[in-house]
Amino acid sequence: MIKQPVLISIPHGGWKVAEEIKDIWALSPEDAFHDGDPLTSQIYDFSDRVSVQIIMEYYRAVVDLNRQPDDIAPKNPDGVIKSHTCYKVEVYKPNRLPDEDLKSILLEKYYFPYHKQLQNCLKLDDIRMGFDCHSMAAVSPPIDDNVGTPRPLICLGNLGNGQGQVSEPHNRITCDPGILHLMRDEFLRVFQHEDVDIEIPAICTMNIPFEGGYITRQMGNKGFPFIQIEMSRVLYLTEPYFDEDTLRVDEKRIKDLNQKVWQVLKNTVINL
Repeated sequence: MIKQPVLISIPHGGWKVAEEIKDIWALSPEDAFHDGDPLTSQIYDFSDRVSVQIIMEYYRAVVDLNRQPDDIAPKNPDGVIKSHTCYKVEVYKPNRLPDEDLKSILLEKYYFPYHKQLQNCLKLDDIRMGFDCHSMAAVSPPIDDNVGTPRPLICLGNLGNGQGQVSEPHNRITCDPGILHLMRDEFLRVFQHEDVDIEIPAICTMNIPFEGGYITRQMGNKGFPFIQIEMSRVLYLTEPYFDEDTLRVDEKRIKDLNQKVWQVLKNTVINL
């Protein structure tokens, strides 16, 4: 199979707790699962079809790769190293937040190597497009100002406005608006028949509610278009696909979403 000239980044799809913090870790498997982007390591698994794919194996609550390295708890409870999840659950046992030495260890071992891999991709000649791949809660979690607000099925981010154009606060975009519109239209076509149990504002939006995080800011404007993709978990963490008691998701559904996203990505890259 000929591989597409694409970089896939999956920073929040982890499923492990780092050995260095196991004795102070307070999150239940359920809380760690719902704080991250569960199953994105499978939904966006195109390792046999793209030039480069990078996956983080550790929970988002261990180290958040989509934060800048100095954005850290307790100043920011939801920073690169967190004190609380996005649902305001304490990550660590009482008074056991990692000290400065442990924070440095976590960053050096889990954070910087991932970003080094991303930066190395900028030197490759066979990358024409990059995607930072995420999932998002179906409605805004407690950490957001607009808690409980339903989200679209898909959100594409290029640091721009709702039309993919340059706007404040970033005053730059990481992908031409025409490409973002093309990708949006592909998602509209492929996901138009999804039947979900909440009233969504749209099938696919651009930069609303997410315009792109730290990875997109770092990788954008570096030689090839770069887009953040957010998929609503209403597409797979709801009945009949999901069992809350076991945290298991129907494998057929995950494969179906994988195939649908691949259709969109492939058609976007082909039409560059």
